[in-house]
Amino acid sequence: MSGVIAFFLGGSTLELVREQLHLLCGVQPPGSEGAGSWNCSDGIGYLGIGGTLGIMWITLVLAGSLLALTIRRDRPARLALVLLAALSTAWILGVTWHGSMTLVQDEYAPMTGAAYWGQAIGPAALISAVGMAIALLSLAPAGRLSRAGGIVASVLLVVATILQPGLSLNLVPAVGLLAAAVVRGLTAENRNSPARLS
Repeated sequence: MSGVIAFFLGGSTLELVREQLHLLCGVQPPGSEGAGSWNCSDGIGYLGIGGTLGIMWITLVLAGSLLALTIRRDRPARLALVLLAALSTAWILGVTWHGSMTLVQDEYAPMTGAAYWGQAIGPAALISAVGMAIALLSLAPAGRLSRAGGIVASVLLVVATILQPGLSLNLVPAVGLLAAAVVRGLTAENRNSPARLS
């Protein structure tokens, strides 16, 4: 379900990479017509970026579904789902960082590509990183503490997505993966509860 939601929110990713991060854009030099304004690549230029992010989206959706359905034991399934969510989060943050460092022609811009990334994505990246750290830590304990960690991590990724909707293409599926990991933990708890065993 989260993969479908991410697909429909994916258009905000183009706005992020073009209008906020200024990937494949440059500022017109002083003295030229349109000096100080951004000049960006046409839509075809963004196919590579869209393809890179889209490949990760489809990989997440398919791999997450496959893992959730095929891994029978709950602990390995939770581990795989959380690691896949962490990979998704690292992917979107890493790809946008790399693009900001290499694809912004910032010679005449008021800020560097890294500064644009920090301004547009920095707060969401920090919240995402904290959320994923909590998700990874939630794998160690069992029971309520693990479930609470998974829920907090999911909520933090939702907050990060609200702060920067352009990250939704890969963060929303990560939320779905974390939610699936929480559900798998609940399933294991219910199966092993004393009332169920008697």
